[in-house]
Amino acid sequence: MFGDLVKSGVKAMGGASFGLFNVLPGTLVVTLTALLIRAHVYDLDRPVGLDDVIPHKSDASFALVFALAALIGGILLRPFERALVQQIEGYWEPPSPLARLRGAAIELHRRRRDNAAARVQLTEWERLRFEPGTSTLATLIAHERRMGRQARAEARDKQIRDGYPDDVGLSVLPRGLPVTDLMPTRLGNVLRRGERLAGERYGLDSMVVYPRIYPYVSERLAGAMARQLELLTTTASLAVSFGLLSLITLPLLGRLDPWSLVPVATAALSVLAYRGALVIAAYAGSLFGTVFDVHRFDLAAALHYKLPETAAEERELNQYLTSYLRKTERHTLAGDSKLGDKPFSHPSAVPPTWQPSVPPAGGDGSA
Repeated sequence: MFGDLVKSGVKAMGGASFGLFNVLPGTLVVTLTALLIRAHVYDLDRPVGLDDVIPHKSDASFALVFALAALIGGILLRPFERALVQQIEGYWEPPSPLARLRGAAIELHRRRRDNAAARVQLTEWERLRFEPGTSTLATLIAHERRMGRQARAEARDKQIRDGYPDDVGLSVLPRGLPVTDLMPTRLGNVLRRGERLAGERYGLDSMVVYPRIYPYVSERLAGAMARQLELLTTTASLAVSFGLLSLITLPLLGRLDPWSLVPVATAALSVLAYRGALVIAAYAGSLFGTVFDVHRFDLAAALHYKLPETAAEERELNQYLTSYLRKTERHTLAGDSKLGDKPFSHPSAVPPTWQPSVPPAGGDGSA
């Protein structure tokens, strides 16, 4: 009976995708806050009473009620927690309170990416310039040390550069403003890069095409993607929860005793969870790219198109399919003389057949 009740509750709260990890971040906030209040930690003139925290045998019913209340509190906080996770992913559109900072944050990330890319190019150029010639042993040792430092710095700069999407191929808005895929947070940029690179390598718009490819994704790959996304959500939620706990426990700094380290510890855990989310997001992006590596031809086959024979034909077909699936009648870019008046046909007007305009290798396209 109890098992059936639990199953019914799980189904009502999210089905098979629901688990304890889904409500763990919110439950953690509620539990730790309640325990700190019960221990009188916020009463700066009173010693901390851990005896009030540990339930006695006579308080077994109270402990059960407290655990149930903490779980319910975690469930009630889940919608707010997901909204906060969207903020650390960089979705700062109105009515977000961070909307006014979006432009400045994106510009900071643009400079960080471009400066790292420029340093990588400069390091490569200096490496090509070096001519050993005749040198003393001390000079060679100093050079090796300098090259080692440059290699480590170059690796860091490449890691920074590769954590952002490229703006290559994007157009220009009115008044010369560039269109950018950059997000105002690091996590958002890592996720956006994975989204873009997955399909654009083959001429596909990942977010337009993926819903059509998803039915053909292998079970193992789809399971791995689902696990990574769930882990990413949980880790990002933990970063938010520990950040909230840092704010909630901030008054403990006034105690000037070991309890004053609680907000510092929770802040450190928040940073650690956020860095873990960055690593998971990068791996999820690799898995997302693997979906297109393995299943991109399933889309053309499902739509009964002849599979391309060369890379050039594949890219042309993929661009054709992307424009078809966008279902737009016209794509106008004001201020772009090349694309400003070029319409895309409505999908219903697109002919059902496709022939590559690029001749096969070794041919000139003539009969």
